[in-house]
Amino acid sequence: MSLKIAANYFIRNDVQSILKKISGFDLNKIYSTKYNPELKNSEIQLLTNKELALEKKNSNERAKSLLQMPPFLPARENLSEILSCDKYLDPLNLTNSNYIFVDISLEIPNDKRMIVVRQKDGLLRKASYQEREKTLQVYFPQDGKSKYLSQMFETNNLEESLKKQKYTLILNKACLELEPNDPEYVRISHRVFDYVNEVHDFELLYSTRFFGTMVFYLIWYKKIENLMLYFLKNKRINDCCDLINLYSIVHEKNNLFVQHLPEQSTDHEKIKVFIEHELKKSEKIEQALNDITKV
Repeated sequence: MSLKIAANYFIRNDVQSILKKISGFDLNKIYSTKYNPELKNSEIQLLTNKELALEKKNSNERAKSLLQMPPFLPARENLSEILSCDKYLDPLNLTNSNYIFVDISLEIPNDKRMIVVRQKDGLLRKASYQEREKTLQVYFPQDGKSKYLSQMFETNNLEESLKKQKYTLILNKACLELEPNDPEYVRISHRVFDYVNEVHDFELLYSTRFFGTMVFYLIWYKKIENLMLYFLKNKRINDCCDLINLYSIVHEKNNLFVQHLPEQSTDHEKIKVFIEHELKKSEKIEQALNDITKV
């Protein structure tokens, strides 16, 4: 199915609710120490019980904002709209270069800003996505973002970073450098999700803003065997059920296990039927479920 359809599923309220629930909420991990040259020293304050409760509430709200998931989008098509063509300008282009014209009015949002390119052959067209991003970074620079793709994202360097388990570093950098529908962002994020799935490193992304998007990616491409095993080994039965419910929503037209599910089934029965009819290489998963049942 098209990723455009996947994107529509991703933004559904019921899907978002399950993804937020399944992503975890470990405050120690969310507020773990990270390198930040502008980070201020810790402050110690004496608070009343009421003030302490308010601080805890505010801390939880900030943590929820830090877990905001990047959207799951298809790669955009690099279309360029031709505005006009004046071949008489070709001999006048003494620099043999394209010219970019930008509306730099401060009140205009960047996504609405007019940017056009006059090519050396006289063709006038709207700027491509890549041209827009580089130009905007020149006139309206964003901290931490460069005009060129980081060498970290080159295939060989990316694989080396993955071997060093730098998953959150890669994804955070990709979010800063690229738009979520940029073909490079799609390539990078999908490769990270696949690698984490291959080596069973889910714990490193658990309770981060990328876990929910990764779960949706694995469900969309029906690659949830390792994720289900991870939940069962950690005795997270509720997460397994949420995973199954999410799978049922996304693949509502192809739910084979529903036909074999008793009307009043327990969580263990639901998981067992799902494993038997929807998952491949299910021996280890069935054994993990049996181990929980014995306990």
